[in-house]
Amino acid sequence: MAFDYSILTNRHRRTVWLRAFRRWQRRPHQVAPLSEEWQRCASCETDYQGNFCPRCGQSAKVGRFSFKTAGLLFLDVWGLGNRGFFRTLRDLLLRPGYMIRDYLNGRQSAYFPPFKMFFILFTFFFLLSYDPKAKEAKEGGQKAGTELVLNDKEAKSDVVKMDSADLDEVDKQAFAKVIDIVEGTKAFAQRNPAIFMLFFLTLISLPLYLFLRRNPAIPDFRYSELLVALVYMENMYLLYGYLALCLPIGSLPDIIHFFAVFMLLVALHQLTGYSKRRLLLYFIPVCILSFILFVFIVVAAILLATLFAYMVVKLQ
Repeated sequence: MAFDYSILTNRHRRTVWLRAFRRWQRRPHQVAPLSEEWQRCASCETDYQGNFCPRCGQSAKVGRFSFKTAGLLFLDVWGLGNRGFFRTLRDLLLRPGYMIRDYLNGRQSAYFPPFKMFFILFTFFFLLSYDPKAKEAKEGGQKAGTELVLNDKEAKSDVVKMDSADLDEVDKQAFAKVIDIVEGTKAFAQRNPAIFMLFFLTLISLPLYLFLRRNPAIPDFRYSELLVALVYMENMYLLYGYLALCLPIGSLPDIIHFFAVFMLLVALHQLTGYSKRRLLLYFIPVCILSFILFVFIVVAAILLATLFAYMVVKLQ
């Protein structure tokens, strides 16, 4: 069916279309009605009524192979043959919060599992964004930066403000390992924005739960359900990340990433039933609490990295 372009110019038709689209967004996935016709299973030859054989579980729609069936079998090698995978992709882009709410309310057979989907999408995202030349350049820059910090008497580290000339040999080696760990973590976050976004969503999950645990849509919202919802939102962010990788035109990738962050707010709005304005007000204390938690984690990580570096140097 061709798209009716008059919707873009006709205000009344556009309003009607938007209302229909919003009704579709709120409507849960409709399962096919149970067939009342008698079927004979092609696998175990059992006569039954319904859509699936009660003896072996095979679908009543099994027939001769088509290109569509062959394609699904090919995708099933990577765990993508489930038709719920494509339905989940569509709903994450068009109705993310409503889809997540349906999944949490028990409609799980219609959608792809969130954690399995995350590992599949992240694997493809990593393969698409991987650049061996950029990795070698960054590693060379890290080594040169470490040598400069250790050899230049006037160089100051961004992490620890100390003159390398005043360090003994053991302290120099330990300091170099700390710099390597910090620079390696920073480079990893730059190469893998999806992992960084997952860390960010996990970081804000505790403060966010304090404000969302009793929301209009799910009054008895659980923390475990929030974690599942955040993984689905990370999957949505990865989908927009694919789009940004495929359209490296000027500042378009930055616009897509900004839109993806906005869609996280839309997903929370659809999931919880709170207005966007109220969610924005909630994000102020959530960001403050998350920043305090982040500073605590960074300080603890630096202390552990320093301790680990000294232990490694002492054992050498």
